[in-house]
Amino acid sequence: MTDRADLSERLTLAAQRNATDAVMMHQAVADKLGLHVTDLRCLNLLRLGGPATPGELANRTGLTTGAVTRMIDRLLRGGLVTRAHDERDRRRVIITATEDRAGEIARHYEPLAREFGRVMADYTDEQLELILGLFDRLHETSLRVTALLRDAESGE
Repeated sequence: MTDRADLSERLTLAAQRNATDAVMMHQAVADKLGLHVTDLRCLNLLRLGGPATPGELANRTGLTTGAVTRMIDRLLRGGLVTRAHDERDRRRVIITATEDRAGEIARHYEPLAREFGRVMADYTDEQLELILGLFDRLHETSLRVTALLRDAESGE
C-alpha cells in the first residue's frame, strides 16, 4: 500500500471512529436529558439550521412524517420547541427550538467544548483553518452521500 493510500485509509477509519463516538456521546446526552436520541438530533438540527417545517425535519432526519409528528409532540410537551403558523403562509407550520431549556441542553455539551478547546490550543490558526475546511467539505460530502443512500432506498 502506498503512503497516500495508507494515509487515506487511516483518515477514513478515524472519521468513522469519530462519527461513532459522536453517536455514543449524543446518546449519553439524550439519556441525561430523558430524551429519545432522535429528539435530541432534531433539536440540534433546529439549533444549527434554524426553524423548520415538519416536512423539512422529516427530510433532514429520514424519519416518516408520522414519526416527526410524534417527535414534535414530545418536544412540545417538554417545552423544547414551539409550533406556530408561518406569518406569510398560514397553512405552513414552523417548528422552533425554545431558548428556555437551551441552557440545560448546552450544559451537557460544556465538557466537550472544554476538551475541544484544550485540543485546539495545540494548533496554529492556519492549521485550524485547514481542519475547518476539511470538516466543511466532509459535512457536504456526508449530506450528498446521505441523499444518495435515501434516493437508492426509494428506488429513484
